[in-house]
Amino acid sequence: MSAPRPLVTLHFAQTLDGRIATPNKRVEISTPAGLEHAHRARAEHDAVLVGIRTVVIDDPLLTVRLCEGPQPMRVVLASALGVPEGARLLRSSSRGQPAGGRVLVIGAAGRALDAARARLEERGAEVVVVPADDHDRVSLPHALAELHARGVRRLLVEGGGAVLTSFLRARLADRAEVEIAPRLLGDTAIPAVGALGEASLASAIDLRETALELLGSNLLLRGKVAYPD
Repeated sequence: MSAPRPLVTLHFAQTLDGRIATPNKRVEISTPAGLEHAHRARAEHDAVLVGIRTVVIDDPLLTVRLCEGPQPMRVVLASALGVPEGARLLRSSSRGQPAGGRVLVIGAAGRALDAARARLEERGAEVVVVPADDHDRVSLPHALAELHARGVRRLLVEGGGAVLTSFLRARLADRAEVEIAPRLLGDTAIPAVGALGEASLASAIDLRETALELLGSNLLLRGKVAYPD
């Protein structure tokens, strides 16, 4: 699919061994400086995107609160439109609640039910259904085309691990910003990125034109994503 799409930046915090959470439980990895940086990144993008598991486990608002700046559109990839009824981002998008960017939930054809769509629209969210990929999940190229059509030119992807992995597998991530905490969680914790194909240096995805900065006791590594030929 060759439709126009936004510039995509992956932004996430991980431990030194590449872990972002323990099973079914949020882990506070970012420093206060890291959280402030994350909010600045949201303000610098037209939209911020997460997957349904991040909404279920972390219940994020996805708003800009720790700095000044515009509120991005808040996007959730939810193939079956299963955003929890009490999700904070839905509450904040309702009338009379604190203003955040509008909420867009993207479902997959064949899995998104009309009743779920009506429930989300009643809560103030916009819903769009795009074709499913080969795994019956939201087709990322179609989702990005929908975002571009809505004026999104810079998209910040915050996770979780399945979403980050999907963008890298599809070669749809252009930049990455990774906050790295000098801690080890071990192999029972959830990795930031899953399997990407053949495990070899020749097929590895690189970060190029990299830069490092301190965020309190953590490091921020940023760079352009480069895919193997």
